[in-house]
Amino acid sequence: MAFDTSRIEDPEVRRCAELALPAETASQIQKIEVIGANGFSRTSRREIYWQRLPNKDSRILVRVMEPVEDKGVSVLINDDAESNVVSFMTYSPKIQRTRRVSGQSFFGSILGTDFTYEDFSYFYRIDEREEVARKNDAALDGHDVYVLETVKPDDNSHYSLIRFFIDKGFCLPVQTDFVAPNGDLRKQLLVERSSIQMVDQHWVPFRTTMSDLKHDTHTVFEVEEVRIDPELREGLFSNAELRRGGL
Repeated sequence: MAFDTSRIEDPEVRRCAELALPAETASQIQKIEVIGANGFSRTSRREIYWQRLPNKDSRILVRVMEPVEDKGVSVLINDDAESNVVSFMTYSPKIQRTRRVSGQSFFGSILGTDFTYEDFSYFYRIDEREEVARKNDAALDGHDVYVLETVKPDDNSHYSLIRFFIDKGFCLPVQTDFVAPNGDLRKQLLVERSSIQMVDQHWVPFRTTMSDLKHDTHTVFEVEEVRIDPELREGLFSNAELRRGGL
């Protein structure tokens, strides 16, 4: 959807990354396919709303639309730029309650995908960690990219290194490597280059895959609809809205 650029120190990379962001809001409808190690797959659809505020705070609401048994299951993400904290709230219509994601839950799956809350924090806040460095520019599949790395993001992290490849033409992170403490590539997030399309003067990836190399599973995110800077109703990014479950 989008990632926070507020703390990217390198001016060249920041200028490029900012080009990929809508001015204020965005929304998507995505088809999600989760494929297990045995080949079994499960498909769902979800809606996503994103908002960036003048003080650099941002909000994301993710809500399941299908299958019907999961309809209304939601995640609300609040990024407090001043405090440098990303918080997560979830809601399930089956138990009709909201809960804050913390402790071991932080390392759990987001809505049954190969993304954990930890993964999302590192991808979305690529510039949040203490040590983020621009490395030598490189070529990825014949295309020039900026390379950013964050080393040992957290003592409790499942990763020792996160590496981001930002395409210089599209100004999008087209590959993200999640490296385990033993040096193995643990997960990889890849944008299908041929799926990138221009929408209202912004490049948008329409097909992205998150692969868990340890468990031999992967999740495909396919954008069905996208709107850039739509008008979003007041109160959309609130716990009350989360409890509504899309009703």
